[in-house]
Amino acid sequence: MIKIAFYNLKGGVGKTTTAVNMAYMAAAAKKNVILWDLDPQAAASWFCQQEPGAGKAIKLFNKGKSIGEMELFSPYPNLMLIPADLSLRSLDSEFDELSKDKKFFKQLLKPLSEKADVLIFDCPPTLSPSVEQLLQEVDILLIPMIPSPLSIRAMEQVVEFLASKKSAPKRIVGFFNQVDMRRNLHREAIDNSKKMPVPMLKTWIPNDSAVEQMGLRRAPLTSYNQRSRAALAYLDLWKEIARLLKAAAKESE
Repeated sequence: MIKIAFYNLKGGVGKTTTAVNMAYMAAAAKKNVILWDLDPQAAASWFCQQEPGAGKAIKLFNKGKSIGEMELFSPYPNLMLIPADLSLRSLDSEFDELSKDKKFFKQLLKPLSEKADVLIFDCPPTLSPSVEQLLQEVDILLIPMIPSPLSIRAMEQVVEFLASKKSAPKRIVGFFNQVDMRRNLHREAIDNSKKMPVPMLKTWIPNDSAVEQMGLRRAPLTSYNQRSRAALAYLDLWKEIARLLKAAAKESE
């Protein structure tokens, strides 16, 4: 099982919309996929037509509940969702005791390897102890960023932080999101992507109103629209991520 996290310290960079579309496309490619929503805002769960739960999400962390006992929601073939809810806002207070066990996440994830080829995390925009330990367990960290100084700086902070740790994701890769090529700042960032502190995917996602429709339809964009600019970009992005998955799978053999 290859573990992927979509994460940036800064919110509003298109992390969740990309994670949902990539999970859908991986499932459409006949991979068994689990999308784990770890953001208390539960946007990924919303996009997958899952209603907010009654404080169930935190039970994996404060009740010692086995992940095998959790009810997984299946919005599409080959795709399972571990939904979030507002109870996750207390994750870090619950995590104080659990964090003493450095293998907690590893043990928590082990049963999922029998159910999934790919596990995708939609992480909250915070660098808390729980997120820190989670990132140490993933094979691929994908950092979406808007081509703006604040968004890029947030990515740099994450990279600097992980560089100071003994354990970090094997692959840390960035990509630009919500790109408006009418803006000089965005064009310059795209043109100078090779100067970024992490390898950048060639594909960038344009700022497209079609993505906003996901909230109304509560579905991945590529499940109902494959002709918009953003949908075409997501298709190309998936091809690049699929190559990363293949390389990571070979390394784990």
